[in-house]
Amino acid sequence: MYPIHENETGSFQELARFDDVKFGQLSYLTIVPDCSRGNHYHKRKEEWFCCLHGKCEMELTDVRSNSSRSIIMDSSRREFVKVNPFESHMVTNLDSKITCELLIIISEEYDESDPDTFKPEEPVNL
Repeated sequence: MYPIHENETGSFQELARFDDVKFGQLSYLTIVPDCSRGNHYHKRKEEWFCCLHGKCEMELTDVRSNSSRSIIMDSSRREFVKVNPFESHMVTNLDSKITCELLIIISEEYDESDPDTFKPEEPVNL
């Protein structure tokens, strides 16, 4: 995480640098209160999620090893969470009143003819 620089006019913070991410697409995601989005994995894509507004939980499970991790993302701690290929990911808004907003950097552009998006229950063919 990069430091936040604050003064009487507001704040500035770097979120990512050239060596931090592989840029293919920049996306904006919202999740309404008490709802979840995602629950899929990619075989090629890497994704970096940053919570811009609200508080959410990201649940990640490697579909090959079944190892899992859970990360609380909060807009007061603006940092990116990297999702690796073969990590099933689901993001749940933890607030019952406000919509959660996330910025996502994706390593490749979305291709409708080859979306590289799979449900966790689908067989993993390497």
